[in-house]
Amino acid sequence: MDQASKVEQAISRFETALYKLENSMVKIHEREAQLVTSRGEAGALQAEQQQLGEELDAVRSKAEQLATINRQAAQRVDSAITRIKRVLD
Repeated sequence: MDQASKVEQAISRFETALYKLENSMVKIHEREAQLVTSRGEAGALQAEQQQLGEELDAVRSKAEQLATINRQAAQRVDSAITRIKRVLD
């Protein structure tokens, strides 16, 4: 093999290695972009989860209030029925 042939082979191997490196860098940048997007989506989901949690707490609180009011109303109705029965007897 002559010197020019060796140089050409070395250049060819270098170009192949450089091409592979470029492809790897493109893939890394794509993955980084996906990671940034995923982190943004995760942050949005966490904020939404927190908001939904707060809304759920508010709904639970309102449900407890309504249950208390319902019990009080039932007690009043029972008391009224009892009084009406006494009057009718």
